[in-house]
Amino acid sequence: MERKINLHLFYMGVVTAIIGILFTTVSYYIFFRREIKENLAHECHLVAQCYDSGGPITELDRFTGEDFRITLIEKNGTVLFESSADPHEMSNHLDRPEIRSAIENGTGTDTRFSDTIGTEDYYYALRLSDGNILRVSIQADSIFSLFERSLVIILIIVLGIIIVSLLVSVKLTNNLIAPFRRVPELIRTNAPPEESGIYPEVIPLVEEIRNARNAQSEMRQEFTANVSHELKTPLTSISGYAELIESGMAQGTDCVEFAGKIRKESDRMLNLIGDILRLSELDSIGDTPLDDEIDLKAVAEDCIERLSQQAVSRGIRMTISGESAVITGSMTEITELVYNLVDNAIKYNRENGNIEIEIADKKLTVTDTGLGIPQESIPRIFERFYRIDKSRSRAKGGTGLGLSIVKHIAEHHGAEIYVESTVGVGTSITVRFQN
Repeated sequence: MERKINLHLFYMGVVTAIIGILFTTVSYYIFFRREIKENLAHECHLVAQCYDSGGPITELDRFTGEDFRITLIEKNGTVLFESSADPHEMSNHLDRPEIRSAIENGTGTDTRFSDTIGTEDYYYALRLSDGNILRVSIQADSIFSLFERSLVIILIIVLGIIIVSLLVSVKLTNNLIAPFRRVPELIRTNAPPEESGIYPEVIPLVEEIRNARNAQSEMRQEFTANVSHELKTPLTSISGYAELIESGMAQGTDCVEFAGKIRKESDRMLNLIGDILRLSELDSIGDTPLDDEIDLKAVAEDCIERLSQQAVSRGIRMTISGESAVITGSMTEITELVYNLVDNAIKYNRENGNIEIEIADKKLTVTDTGLGIPQESIPRIFERFYRIDKSRSRAKGGTGLGLSIVKHIAEHHGAEIYVESTVGVGTSITVRFQN
């Protein structure tokens, strides 16, 4: 960020300086042209007043100088006098714009650019009382020639501006960034931000980061405590059953029963660890490509088939309705999302209940006939390890992480989740996809 601000200030200074030079040069050139034209007109009228048209043409020689050229042209275009050339060798001037304008209107002007020598010739013509045309002209540098002649000076100025801009940009950047450098220390400590010298506009951000940091710390502590608690329960059971077998107190069929319970608790631990690892993976999948073409109905049908034995064992009927709906995402994650929703609906359904899966307009809805969720608990059901009835959830074999995984996958796909539930009637969870 500091480097970017530094570069922006530097570029701004250089560009502003170059624009200033160009503007100044062009303004000077415009002013210069206007002055030349005004002086040329004044000179022409002065010569006309002093020149006696009845006298010899050679009198015009006394008005010529190093800067001005004087030309006398007959009204038919023939050159009668030219201060810097032989008039007899010059072509007819009747086609010159300033001459035509002077014949018609009394005065005429024109500017002609010379590509060869990089100059501009300015002309002012005046019709005299005898009908002849008096023309005065001057040669001056063009704007391109002006730039070319001033190129060395311009380069020196630009170089100086670059150096000054670099030094100033570094200084300004340091002054701008200095208050931000104190932000990390303020976040780590509880020092009042108002007394730290940081910008007042940054104080709300510091407070927000502090709150988020504290909340994250609390969540981490809560998650650690929940994991420890969830692991402690099955480990205690395993340890107890193993101790009974080891002491010889369990004999025959009791050993077989205890071994089954040890296996069941071990499976529960493996499922819990698997879900924890999966959540950890989902926390870092921000860059996972979502480019699979997925048919939601096909995924739902596959999940129903995989969970059919679990549903049949409890007498639960599962149906699916709707047309095929194709979305773009991760096939693995979407399959996991649908599987968890259906698995959850089976675990927390009534015996001989129903589950309906509906697909419509890139929207998946799983509805069950379970006990339902109290309204005050709905906002929390996607939290890690949150259970409405902890003893009942553990008895069903749930880890308390299934809906958390669903939420992570939905967020990764930019999907929205809606929950509707009535205690004693059932629950409906809808996932609406955008792509």
